[in-house]
Amino acid sequence: MNRSIFSAGAARRIITPPNGIYQIGYGDRTKGNVGVHDDLTATALVLDDTKARVAIVALDMLTINEFIVDRVRVRLAPTEIILCCSHTHSGPIAYADKKSPRKSQEYIDSLVDNIILAVQDAASNLLPARLEYSQGEAKVGINRREKMPDGRMEIGRNPDGIRDQSVQIVSVLADDGERLATIVNYACHGTVLGPDNLLVSADWIGEMRRKVEDEIGGLTLFLQGAAANINPDMYWDDARAFEMMAEQGLGVAKAVLSAVRSGAEKIREASLRIERVEAWMPTEASVTTSRPPKNYGKPLLALAKLPGFLSIFADLLLDQRYPWKSVIEANNGFWSVPLRINALRIGDLALVTFAAETFTEIGLKVKSASPAAQTLFASVSDGCISYLHTTESHNEGGYEVDVAPLAYRYPGILQASCEQVALQTTSDLLEKLWRRN
Repeated sequence: MNRSIFSAGAARRIITPPNGIYQIGYGDRTKGNVGVHDDLTATALVLDDTKARVAIVALDMLTINEFIVDRVRVRLAPTEIILCCSHTHSGPIAYADKKSPRKSQEYIDSLVDNIILAVQDAASNLLPARLEYSQGEAKVGINRREKMPDGRMEIGRNPDGIRDQSVQIVSVLADDGERLATIVNYACHGTVLGPDNLLVSADWIGEMRRKVEDEIGGLTLFLQGAAANINPDMYWDDARAFEMMAEQGLGVAKAVLSAVRSGAEKIREASLRIERVEAWMPTEASVTTSRPPKNYGKPLLALAKLPGFLSIFADLLLDQRYPWKSVIEANNGFWSVPLRINALRIGDLALVTFAAETFTEIGLKVKSASPAAQTLFASVSDGCISYLHTTESHNEGGYEVDVAPLAYRYPGILQASCEQVALQTTSDLLEKLWRRN
């Protein structure tokens, strides 16, 4: 690899919200956060090969809305930006507009500013760099889709269910060996802290990050894997919540440190190429009106144990608990939503990102079919269209399939075909990148 043409820089900004901002991730919180357990961060890694510049930004957030992503992209163009969320369920709202409370608008404005400043800081400190790849294994996650005796699929514990235990690490090193950054890619929900927690926190991801940085230096960026159906293998225990959070984070940190110290392989020819596309995911709602129907009101109120006649207030409830703006358009006869897919080539390594909470089976399929020597998969990146479930799980139903899309105000659940559309689109992007040698 010609080190003289490849450079990298990393920087971090704090994105902790003020008191009173709602945390998203659980639907039954009735008030905003009351304080901070640990700060949330935006950690930017800028890569440059003199022909292209890409910024990967790791955010301590559940998700980030596509309209907010676009605000960042416009201000940082022509740098290619990828915003990857950790999926902590103790993080803040991800969207606000002119109708939102002033405090929420001000927080989102500051979030955009701090992301931009982190990227600018990183870009101002570029150094000749090289990349190395390591891989380990962590067993702190468990498949959460548990089939009940009556056939219902609930969020629980399924020890026999599939899970991706791989911990993938990309070390970004200056030519003199100084560690600039460490990318950690692992699949597990940030839900050690439950809905009763009203303190802002990065959850176990923050604990993992602190341990890795203390031990080997540099800044650590966490890219959440295909964790839609993977939870921490533990039960909520409010008395030990933060202790358990530290245990979970340490478990992943140990896997990272062991893999890095056991040796790494160089990533050859670290040139940058990126392909991006929006793949339309059809819902089950046919287009019969000029606008998508508001079919989500009554089911959401039923979940909140409120009478159906109050469904006219569903939007007010969502504006408070999960403020969001979705893109829903007619496509081939169905109301559909655009899934943002990125495929980034860094030499022999690929990073694929989906703007969705992605089932672990799908992430594994992306990695196994990739032409790259190593492939990282990051979900909840550059937005979120709710859960991207498998064709098989579509018939099984459950929260991820039948309930979560309601919070995005969709007129229907996503079709079973969405998995194949996403996989084929990804395959086409990767083929295009690897064909252009």
